Amino acid sequence: MTETAQPAVSDYDGNPDAWVQIASSTDLDIPRPVIPVTINGTRLVLFRDDEGVLGLIGRNCPHRGADLCYGRLEDNGLRCPFHGWHFDRTGQCVEQPAEPEGSQMYKAIKVPMVPVIETDGRILARIGTA
Repeated sequence: MTETAQPAVSDYDGNPDAWVQIASSTDLDIPRPVIPVTINGTRLVLFRDDEGVLGLIGRNCPHRGADLCYGRLEDNGLRCPFHGWHFDRTGQCVEQPAEPEGSQMYKAIKVPMVPVIETDGRILARIGTA
């Protein structure tokens, strides 16, 4: 899987509230709208969910480090390809299939999330949070 172009240093002025273009809307006009992105050395995965809403979350599952870029896009999030942990667009784990019935452990698990917006055909991330 090829990384998308990283924001150039000249695009980032050091302002923690800066928004920087990380992709074009057309980059996600593919059958499986999931692409790897790296911001300031942080590995993330950008995706468009079932409702058309963008998500930009940490790329590695906290369980075994599997790359979520290879996960299954479903139910408004990404499902880890290794053990099936499911993360929504906020990075919150919303399901752990192998846990006993009634387990609430998933509620304590979250991957990093970077705010992302789409405007004028550009996808922007709030770089200070990456």
